[in-house]
Amino acid sequence: MSTKADLARPLTDTGHRMARQRGESMRKAGLIPDLVLCSPAMRTRQTYAGLLPFGNNARPEIRIEPTLYLAAPDELLARLRATPDSVHTILLVGHNPGLPALARYLNGVEVALESDFELGTLATFNVEVEERETIALAWKSLGPKTAWLESFSQN
Repeated sequence: MSTKADLARPLTDTGHRMARQRGESMRKAGLIPDLVLCSPAMRTRQTYAGLLPFGNNARPEIRIEPTLYLAAPDELLARLRATPDSVHTILLVGHNPGLPALARYLNGVEVALESDFELGTLATFNVEVEERETIALAWKSLGPKTAWLESFSQN
C-alpha cells in the first residue's frame, strides 16, 4: 500500500467502537489532556474524534503532526521531550510499532509490555517526579523507566 493510500485509510467500524469505548474510559478516569499530538493519518484523526468529548468542557490544544506518522520510538521520544513543561497531560495518538516500543522504553513498572498494542489500546503513564511534593520531571528529561504504567486497556 502506498503512503498516500495508507494515510487516507479510514478507521474500521470496530475501530470507531473502540475509540468511543476508550473515550468513555478516559472520562470515567478523569483523564483530560492539555495537549493532543496526533498522526495525520485519517484513522488516527478518527480515533481522536471518537475519544471526544473530554470532561469539564476541556479544550486541549490539538496538533496534527506529520512527523508522527509511523514514527519510530526515538522520534516520538524527541517530540515528547520538546514539550513545554507547562503541559501536564499529553494524549499521543499514533501507530504500531512505534508507540508500543516507546511505552516499553519508558515503562518503569515491572509489568511487561511485550507485544504491539492491539487496536484501540489505551495505556496511561505517570511521569516520575524528582521530588514528589515540589517539582515534576521536565519533559526534556524523559528517558528509560521514567514513566510509570498506570493503566492498560485492550479489547
